[in-house]
Amino acid sequence: MHLERLLSATLLGVVCGCSAQLSAIPTRSDSLTTPTSWECSAESQPFEQLWSTMDSILLQQIGDLSILHIGGSHVQAGWIGHEMRRLLAQWAPKAKISRGMHLPYRLAHTNTPTHFRTDMEGSWAADQCTRGNGKLPCATAPIATGILAYPSDAASIQHVSYLPDSSHISYTTLEIWTNAKRSQWKWTGNAPLRSCSPLPENHGWILNFEAPADTLALSFMVPKTSRSVWYAGMHGSQDSTNARIVWHEWGHNGLRIRHAAAQDGWENLLQRIEPDLIFVGVGLNDAVDGEHLNMAAFASHYETLTGVLVSSGAAVVLLGNTPAMHRNTSLEASSDSIGNWLHQHSKANGMAYLDLTSAIGGPGIVATWMENGRMQSDGMHFTSEGYGVIAGALHSAWMDAYVKSQKAPSLDNTAAPRLPR
Repeated sequence: MHLERLLSATLLGVVCGCSAQLSAIPTRSDSLTTPTSWECSAESQPFEQLWSTMDSILLQQIGDLSILHIGGSHVQAGWIGHEMRRLLAQWAPKAKISRGMHLPYRLAHTNTPTHFRTDMEGSWAADQCTRGNGKLPCATAPIATGILAYPSDAASIQHVSYLPDSSHISYTTLEIWTNAKRSQWKWTGNAPLRSCSPLPENHGWILNFEAPADTLALSFMVPKTSRSVWYAGMHGSQDSTNARIVWHEWGHNGLRIRHAAAQDGWENLLQRIEPDLIFVGVGLNDAVDGEHLNMAAFASHYETLTGVLVSSGAAVVLLGNTPAMHRNTSLEASSDSIGNWLHQHSKANGMAYLDLTSAIGGPGIVATWMENGRMQSDGMHFTSEGYGVIAGALHSAWMDAYVKSQKAPSLDNTAAPRLPR
């Protein structure tokens, strides 16, 4: 990450809480220097705390930075998070980079993100909490991961995740989110278990290992007829004297804002992962309704979700929809309606906003991107290269906003980090 390039870039279309536009379509190689940004008031404590944490990581190589990305299939695919981890590793090369949450997508018969593998054996059932028949059973899910899985008899699960350099991500501490009693589960991963203690409210267990574990494996022993024991995922962290950065992905195919807002366990999830920054990318599936989009209902559900997110103390950035077509019909009009509302909502509630359509080239790029291999033939989803461009736009916007927050004219190692309020 060449911060001096960001400092010399001309920033376009920047308004507090408003969208900014790119002067050209970025590529993976040039997205770091393309002028984009979002900003929020200098009096916004969540953003000021975010900048302080970033100062500490960049200048002193200490501190923890936790980012949560909420969205639909764009997020579940995993390519945005994968590229963001690579870019963040360039920005803070001494920091430990990790995935954080490991969710049991395969158990719910939905696609697993890239660079993430889940293996399971035995008898399992699962509900997707964000769509389909699982919404009712998940209505009061204690932790809002979007999936609840139910082991029975002798069942096992194993998660392995990878860094952009293809090495395994390892953890020294692991939370397992389950209501299983200690006698009903066993750690079978590839590091000795040093200690185990319960989480509050019967939400799971904290495991500490004698050495880093990169194969996260559990076995459950539950009566065959029982569906009272649930498993909602894992959250790993690493002991380090240096800085730590974790990029969490909360992505569910077909997600609409009413699905996300209906999750009762958001407060518990946010307490467990303690995000400093939250990106909210929900609205593309809602835009499919076109002329029948109910903006009043959309706004009501969105306010419910963001109210919970803002109350966590995290800095929140609302993301406008990416350019898209559905059944050969452009979603530009309904996405514009959503984006205009998000813009106003962000300004009124101390959040920031980034128009992703403008950030990656405008609504007219769909046909070109399908031709050049950045977008899939359905006109809504992207290829790994296209998702890489989106990640680059997000990263540039974030880093431009960070640079503009600095009191000093440069980000050299002589600058003093801001202290938390």
